[in-house]
Amino acid sequence: MTKILVVTGSVRPGSANEKVVPVVVDMLTARNAEVTVADLKELNLPFFDDPIPPSAPEFAPTDERVVKWTGMVADADGVVLVTPEYNHTMSPVQLNAVDWIGKEWQDKPVALVGYGWRSGASQAHATAREALAVNLKAKVGDDQANLFFMKELNPDGSVADQAAVEKKVGAALDELLAHS
Repeated sequence: MTKILVVTGSVRPGSANEKVVPVVVDMLTARNAEVTVADLKELNLPFFDDPIPPSAPEFAPTDERVVKWTGMVADADGVVLVTPEYNHTMSPVQLNAVDWIGKEWQDKPVALVGYGWRSGASQAHATAREALAVNLKAKVGDDQANLFFMKELNPDGSVADQAAVEKKVGAALDELLAHS
């Protein structure tokens, strides 16, 4: 069974992420994936402040939260980032999580599922793609899911158009599973 890690993208109470993540988990489970959720609120990673960059061969995290997070990414066959768009980029908590890891991202299949008002997180995904695919050498899928409030999602994150969500998210997940 393919092990997929779904990474939350918001720590705000009442965030749309709280409703989008379970949709992604259900769709992966229906595709026979073994799913683990990395809740960044629960992990409570420290702000990246290590004197050695994670890309350095000698980097070894010492904070137990970072060790746990690194292990979650390393153990997964693929990763899904559920990304809200904050000021046309990834949320700070999600970018900080990405920044804590180096070699574990290399060749890791990654799917991007995002949501927002104006671009459906396409600009956040551009940032994620740059960080993950270009800098960290992850295999970021081409089929990213960009969900729009007032179209596919309601403002609270609940699904407004089930068929559209299944089509967009399904394409991203199917590509991820094909490469995991």
